[in-house]
Amino acid sequence: MKRIYFVRHGQTLLNRFRRMQGWVDSPLTEKGEAQATAAGNRLADIRFQLAVSSDMLRAIHTLDRILAQNKHANGITREVHEDVREIYFGSFEGVDSVQTWNMIARPLGYSNQEELIKHYSLLKVRDFMHDADPFHEAETAAHIEARIKSAVARLAEELDDGENAVVVTHGTYLRNLATIYAANGAVADQPKNGSITVLDVTHEPVVIDDIK
Repeated sequence: MKRIYFVRHGQTLLNRFRRMQGWVDSPLTEKGEAQATAAGNRLADIRFQLAVSSDMLRAIHTLDRILAQNKHANGITREVHEDVREIYFGSFEGVDSVQTWNMIARPLGYSNQEELIKHYSLLKVRDFMHDADPFHEAETAAHIEARIKSAVARLAEELDDGENAVVVTHGTYLRNLATIYAANGAVADQPKNGSITVLDVTHEPVVIDDIK
């Protein structure tokens, strides 16, 4: 088997302040550092051949703490992949997240993001954000789906049979990834900071475990 252990980075300042955080960055809080270390402890016994983070400092620093706990850290190939970076929220970057989704949802007859997801799909809300963005820079459904599938294919190609990778990525990115590859077709919950989602990429990628 070939497995990829996707980890959401630890809590950041912008997470704490409930701000949209895609391509903008902010440092881990003390709680976020503890979450990263806790994730590392849960993965400490797994032998990874590949360790990847996005190019955001919050992901890089989370991976630092994960590898510091790993019993087999020596010899792991470490890489930075831009294609596992968080979804781009365009001009909504740094804005209050609840206010943002209320503003996007209400003209469509809904109250919030979760109502939009329920009535349309998780990916479709990316297009709603893109359309509502005055600069029309927020990432579209087609672009993020293609980016996720390309990233997973690249990671799978780097692994030989029996090898594992740990990848530190981001909440909205990971929720979309887990939904695309869900075995039962269900919409994944928003992952918590420091949570772990396991993807089997031996053949067709499929989520095989969700470690809260």
